[in-house]
Amino acid sequence: MTEEPSQSPFVALIGGKMEEWREGYVRLSIRLEPHHTNPHGVMHGGVITTLMDEVLGGVIASVRGMEAMHAAPHATVEMNASFLSAARPGDELVVEGRVLRLGKTVALGEAEARRRPGGRPSGRGKDDLIAKGRFTFVIQQRQ
Repeated sequence: MTEEPSQSPFVALIGGKMEEWREGYVRLSIRLEPHHTNPHGVMHGGVITTLMDEVLGGVIASVRGMEAMHAAPHATVEMNASFLSAARPGDELVVEGRVLRLGKTVALGEAEARRRPGGRPSGRGKDDLIAKGRFTFVIQQRQ
């Protein structure tokens, strides 16, 4: 595999950064800002589900190969996210994913979002698990 996928414009808009992309592994990060919060001042769930979706789409592409992905793209059809700990502005989060099952028409992946150790200005920066998600992708077969 020689071609690395471009980052989603939406992920770039919200401040997500691609840290690593290789076969079987993708890592993104984000430093939370006030505009990433809900009315209660904690991270909006859409921020982290967006990053988990991006990580899993990328890791599936890395395993399938970019040529195969272009010939038969995959798309998210179901997502399940569990939010386990609050995150606030100033927190730096890291999202990683892995493929659980890759078939001809369906792929299943799992992602975790963690606070980067030392990534919280308040000093509470242990490696907290913030969210975990399981996503299902359909592999579109072209006629």
